[in-house]
Amino acid sequence: MQNKNLVALTAGIGLFGVFAILIAWVGMAASNPEDMQDGKSLTPAVVVDGAYGTIRLPEAISRFEADGANGLVTIEAGKQAQRLPAGQYHIRSWKIERKDDQGGAWALTGQYFGQNNPFEIKDADETKLDVGEPIIATVDARNVGSSYEFNQVIKGRHDEIVELTRNGARPQPPKLHIKNKDSTYDRTFSFQYG
Repeated sequence: MQNKNLVALTAGIGLFGVFAILIAWVGMAASNPEDMQDGKSLTPAVVVDGAYGTIRLPEAISRFEADGANGLVTIEAGKQAQRLPAGQYHIRSWKIERKDDQGGAWALTGQYFGQNNPFEIKDADETKLDVGEPIIATVDARNVGSSYEFNQVIKGRHDEIVELTRNGARPQPPKLHIKNKDSTYDRTFSFQYG
């Protein structure tokens, strides 16, 4: 009986310790909001030797995200030259937004770079990062038995996958027109997502 009470007491003290640490962390975060990620930016809590450099993005980029030793960095529209702590980063995503003549909001989002996309910010230096346009749309054809399968892919200059949206949703799938030389075969097919 005494052993069970000791185990219960130890577990209670351990749980109390965990809650005390969480409460202290939340209290520190509330008193230091600049150290917390707000979904838009991150101010690193620790910068080694105060080394900073600048990243320069293409003007068309409306949002850019990268992971580095100091956490997630997000750069919003209008801040194409941004001061960052020196170090290695990996591109997470970029976004370009435009409106068409009818007021439709179009967006290109490049993501899924993998880990083979590092860039470095050097102390007191500017790093120009070429992301965004041009993008490349390809159609792959594959013979499957007695028919063909077509697959459309949009990629960016770093081989990232690019998603195209209009007013926050995918636009209608594109059509594929196939015609032979003498026009004896002339058909238009609609792609389907999924």
